[in-house]
Amino acid sequence: MRSAHKSVALAWDPQFGIRHPGIDTLRPDGGWREWSRWPDLSALQALLDGIDPAVTNANGRPLHLELLAGSSSAADYERRVAFDGALAVRNPSWHDLFNVLAWSAWPRAKAALNARHVAELAREAGGNRSASRDALTGFDEDGVVIAVADEQFERLVREFRWKELFWHRRSTLPASFTVFVFGHALAEKLLVPFVGITGKAICFPVEPGFANLDLTVQRRHLDARLAERLRSDGSFASPQDLMPLPVLGLPGWWQRGDAADFYQDTSYFRPGRTRAR
Repeated sequence: MRSAHKSVALAWDPQFGIRHPGIDTLRPDGGWREWSRWPDLSALQALLDGIDPAVTNANGRPLHLELLAGSSSAADYERRVAFDGALAVRNPSWHDLFNVLAWSAWPRAKAALNARHVAELAREAGGNRSASRDALTGFDEDGVVIAVADEQFERLVREFRWKELFWHRRSTLPASFTVFVFGHALAEKLLVPFVGITGKAICFPVEPGFANLDLTVQRRHLDARLAERLRSDGSFASPQDLMPLPVLGLPGWWQRGDAADFYQDTSYFRPGRTRAR
């Protein structure tokens, strides 16, 4: 969505997709494109047009990119997507590039999230943003989707037992706890990671062996389930519905993650109250 987020000041990097394993979870169908320079709108549109089934808004209108001229409010941005299928982008912009990639990776969920935004806008009174829109915005910007093959791992997240999750269960974590980046702001932060990056997570139970499936198969499965949840009454009611996840604790996501003392840093791996299921 449109936000006041300040984009990372980083020159174009043709290998940006493999700079970090979190970014790689947004890998387009068919692999990363070979862009030797900043992709223009036609290259980004070709990326969206190459997705099968087509990337559309919730009304089935194919998504088309428009170069953002001037400023745009969050409300106008969401309505343009919902009513016209027009996605405004700044170019060059890492933030908006990752938003296009998120639409290509999570087309059904992004469309459902946009539709929820517009429905919430119609219900809002007095210009005050609802708690639900806060939750939707937080997830759109910094969301992660977790496929959990063993429910004990979700329990550790809900109980903020970070060292047990990331360190003591480290060897079994990849097979049972697969994390996918949804939020385009989070992906941008992972270009130049820093301690403090935290995802806003939701979990879906999956069958054992899910982590061994092809990335596209995994994501399409989760995209459909996430879209269904976004369309459900009562979902994403407030930011408290999202679980904080200090993502740099994941294996391979941070250079200091292989040392036990990293998980003693309570300014990052914060204790907190247990979240009810």
